[in-house]
Amino acid sequence: MLYGVSVMFCMTTSLAEGGEGLGTAGFHPKKVRELCLEAEFSSVRRLPLDDPLNILYEIRP
Repeated sequence: MLYGVSVMFCMTTSLAEGGEGLGTAGFHPKKVRELCLEAEFSSVRRLPLDDPLNILYEIRP
């Protein structure tokens, strides 16, 4: 169900706003770090959040 919501809502909303449309269901923290470092951010940290539907990252320039 969560993957379906990601594809049908999150990804399409991103595309409609000119984004990459990557979708994030199952988006592994390793990939988040890889993309952020590629974009030359200095640090990426997963924040403690007790929520089964969301992961929150602190990303610094």
